[in-house]
Amino acid sequence: MTKRYISIVIIYLICFLSPLIPGFAWLTGFFPRGQGYGVVMTAIFFLTLIIVLILLLPERYIRNGERAPAGVSLLWAVGGVLALFALQILASLINTFIFGEPSQSAHTQSVVQIARMSPLFLLAVAVIGPMLEEIVFRKIIYGSLKKKMGFILAASISSLIFAFGHLDFQHLLIYFVIGFFLCYAYKKTGRIAVNMFMHAAMNATVVAISLTLSSPSFIQLTGH
Repeated sequence: MTKRYISIVIIYLICFLSPLIPGFAWLTGFFPRGQGYGVVMTAIFFLTLIIVLILLLPERYIRNGERAPAGVSLLWAVGGVLALFALQILASLINTFIFGEPSQSAHTQSVVQIARMSPLFLLAVAVIGPMLEEIVFRKIIYGSLKKKMGFILAASISSLIFAFGHLDFQHLLIYFVIGFFLCYAYKKTGRIAVNMFMHAAMNATVVAISLTLSSPSFIQLTGH
């Protein structure tokens, strides 16, 4: 792993752990109650993405491996979203009925709660977050490991780190399956932008559905 990649991973970790940094709570106090966390985190995510993209500028003309044609990549981008949902549903069923874990994700519920109080946070969840995660977990971690070992082992290690990084230990299988498929998609297309689109589309759809199902008007309409 190059020094540039190590720097990106460290910057991402700082972003991820920023709520624990002294001064974070102070910054949230400048915003209306309940909105501060989402606004500050979105700003930190955005700043992190800018720094990461600047660090990656030297690679803009470098091709790491073969890239799929534009048409094939487009098919992967669209079909990959559908595949992600199918795999997520399958993994969720296995997780619930075989391993006995709850169907609802605490991580998703937490994200939805923050987004409901601070809609700006949706930008971090649906766009910035997926871009950063694809750069870190697929381009850097998986890409670096793939140079030293086979696809399955490299994708497994990357996906395990990805799963544990969500801090939702009851749904590790689901995150692992998502991560593994995204590694496979990156292997087939060689275009991290395709991964970013799939990941962003999946996150946006999941959060939109969760927000709708948990809205007071929907609950009143369904009688729950």
